[in-house]
Amino acid sequence: MSVSRSPWPTSILAAAAQTDTVFMIAEQAQYWTDVQKVRELIDAGAIGKVVTARACFYDPQNVPPGAKPWRFELARAGGGISMDGGAHWIRPLRMMLGEIDEVVAATARHVEDMEGESSARALMRFESGVVATFEAFLYPGAVGPVEDFRVTGTEGELVMESGRDGWLRLYNSEHPTGLAIMSSYEGKAASYGEELNDFCCAVLDGKELEAPPAYSLGELRTGLAMYRSVESGRWEKVWE
Repeated sequence: MSVSRSPWPTSILAAAAQTDTVFMIAEQAQYWTDVQKVRELIDAGAIGKVVTARACFYDPQNVPPGAKPWRFELARAGGGISMDGGAHWIRPLRMMLGEIDEVVAATARHVEDMEGESSARALMRFESGVVATFEAFLYPGAVGPVEDFRVTGTEGELVMESGRDGWLRLYNSEHPTGLAIMSSYEGKAASYGEELNDFCCAVLDGKELEAPPAYSLGELRTGLAMYRSVESGRWEKVWE
């Protein structure tokens, strides 16, 4: 699959900078309180020095027979599952681990009506040197339980699972069987309200947004680097 490197994202940012308006990229993952809590725990040394991490996005197909969602069309979605739901998992990785430097990826297409990839696997090397795995998969049938994120350090792990029974747990020497930190589901459900509140405060009070619009280029550029890697078979830089 070939995806063009259009200059439109930077053109939009440049146009927004010339207007007296508030421009925001509405990425709800920025407001997931469980992700924010993981960053706090990492900074507090709860799991020691981060060694590696895993992000796993499994999404049910749930498409009626004969229907073709807009996200199945490359011209409208800009890519496959990596650009669609997968971007909501790339943002938390960046929030928790810092900026991504380079990626190497492989994709596959098992959903016939989907023009882009319906599964993706990638290794992501962060500027810190940490290497994480990223998985995105559109599944048509039943699958077993899979955690959303796992961050492993020299002294423990933080594990996050979504859904209505979702949770965030800390495993370390003090809590070898796991300490329940918070409900992951509640944090994600509340994120939409936090997102709207952030925008309203920026408009009404001049508050700085939690993440400036240009920050979202990270998800786009990571996805594009993955596609380049699929074509080249090599590690590809995200910011070059």
